Amino acid sequence: MGIITKYLTALGFLTRLGPATSDPDLATSLPYFPAVGATLGLVLTIPLALGLCSGHPLAGGFAYTVANLICTRGLHLDGFADVADAWGSLARGERFFAIMKDSRVGAFGAMAIGVALTGQTCLGAELLGGGRLWMLAVAPAMGRGAAVVLMRLSRDIPRPGLGALFLSGATGGATLTAVVSALVYSLLLVGPLVTFWACLFNAAVIWVLAGLARQQGGINGDFCGAAILAGELAACLAGLC
Repeated sequence: MGIITKYLTALGFLTRLGPATSDPDLATSLPYFPAVGATLGLVLTIPLALGLCSGHPLAGGFAYTVANLICTRGLHLDGFADVADAWGSLARGERFFAIMKDSRVGAFGAMAIGVALTGQTCLGAELLGGGRLWMLAVAPAMGRGAAVVLMRLSRDIPRPGLGALFLSGATGGATLTAVVSALVYSLLLVGPLVTFWACLFNAAVIWVLAGLARQQGGINGDFCGAAILAGELAACLAGLC
């Protein structure tokens, strides 16, 4: 499978921007997760750079959040809410994952959705108002880089499901490629200081989620989605430092 094909596989799986994929070898697309995030970030940010919602940062933050949801089908938000529900239940082991798989949204999941959407809108507004627009283009790449690192750290404890198809691809080389591409992209757009803070905040996200996965004895796709969304929020927060 060529580079373009692998990239398109990741793009079609993570967003609506690429062709729908039925490729069974999803693991080989893992190094291209940050590239997909970069593509998504530019799609979301360029209209704002061209004047959409100019002078109205809160409206711009709202537009960014809604467009992000549309482009990703809310895939990562769903994982974020599922992890929050299971974590908030204080359940352990199989009961933890049973709660995570429940299609109904519990109280902690609802609170997580509210925090995520409000946080993305408010942080987006702050970045727009502070003239730090391009951090909004970097955040999706950093979040997807965080998910790859999380998978690398937890690849020995897979749970059955779609997420397990990616874990085998979280080799040292794939992880290094993903991390380096996210770092270079961030350095080019927002510089070394903001990139440092974004890495530090994302490291905290990875540490928390990796610890929870170890505690519960497994990792699935919901953890990866939570890492992406929490990583995006962490990167946006870093943009204010």
